[in-house]
Amino acid sequence: MESETILLLELDERNLAHFLSSLALAALARRVRHEGSTIESIEFRRCWWPKPGDFAIQTELPAEQFRRLLFTKAHGFLKAMKWHPGLGGAAYGILVSGSEIGVNPFIALSGEAGENSPLKGFSARVLPGATLPEQLAKLRAPDSCPDWLNQLDRGAGSWGFDFRVNMHASDAGISSDAENSGHLDPFYPAVELLGLAAAAFFVPAHAWQMKKNALVASAWTQPVPMAMAALAATGCVHGLPARRYKFSRRGAAHGKGRAYHFFPPATLLQTSNGRKLYANT
Repeated sequence: MESETILLLELDERNLAHFLSSLALAALARRVRHEGSTIESIEFRRCWWPKPGDFAIQTELPAEQFRRLLFTKAHGFLKAMKWHPGLGGAAYGILVSGSEIGVNPFIALSGEAGENSPLKGFSARVLPGATLPEQLAKLRAPDSCPDWLNQLDRGAGSWGFDFRVNMHASDAGISSDAENSGHLDPFYPAVELLGLAAAAFFVPAHAWQMKKNALVASAWTQPVPMAMAALAATGCVHGLPARRYKFSRRGAAHGKGRAYHFFPPATLLQTSNGRKLYANT
């Protein structure tokens, strides 16, 4: 699929960090303004998953021009994020970005008091109040980093959403957190921060909860308005074709490292053409 006004972003819908990042970018794409933008042109913008590995954003502008505007908008939003700690433990607090207040993605919105959200995968060593500034310090601006979305660095913790960062712990049998070598771990600053921003500000990720450690979400395969992206991800839009995935959190290591969790690649549950469901077998 090629079009001058369709921006294709290399995102893996099986990667929870990428899936969340796509929804943050969709929300922020609706906020992009330029000299010729109008209400009509903004509402014209669409997004969808045309195939696994690609997230598409269609706008009124040439793709590369919109990419620059979008990444500049996203960078500004992320750089303004701050964690304000609360009472009750390391995971308690709120995220803000400028004047916007988000929800806490690490605390369950229902159930017993003090219950963690399935998105709370990091161990006690990863403190949001310390990890967020570390990640922000590594985030380079789009004008100094052409591949802004995929920039790679080391020396900050992970929220456990990006399996590229966390799979090595499972393979090795021990987490870097347990052996105190986390400063050597690679991580993707823009993806880590976009995933966190999505869960806190833009998507009802808590509503995807299937059971204690699992989420279910849908990668829709036909264009929808940017404002509908979060709803489309729930799989609750009747007649909208989609691929439905289960994201299951599991321990990243054996022994003491089992306290540290992450989301490996999602499992495809079913596909839909808008009329019929086809189970993955």
